[in-house]
Amino acid sequence: AYGYELLSRTPAFAAAVDIPYCHHERWDGTGYPRGLKGEEIPLAARIFAVVDVWFALRSDRPYRPAWTAEDAHVYIMQRTGRDFDPAVVEVFTRLQPPPEL
Repeated sequence: AYGYELLSRTPAFAAAVDIPYCHHERWDGTGYPRGLKGEEIPLAARIFAVVDVWFALRSDRPYRPAWTAEDAHVYIMQRTGRDFDPAVVEVFTRLQPPPEL
């Protein structure tokens, strides 16, 4: 909620205010903080949710190495329609280079 509060005070960031507040909402309504479902979730937050997970999986973390592009792709595809907007994932997939083989 901190990001939401910070951005909401600045008119120039009005279009981005929903991203930090809603990017943990899930397409099927199981997310938080409000339990929004489907197109109730702002489009910018639906896009950011996919991109955020992609980069989290593809990045080294102190507790695990980065996933391969193929494994990250499989993970996102398995959660499409549940966690992620299928239309957003379709566009995201088209914009990504093919997974490393």
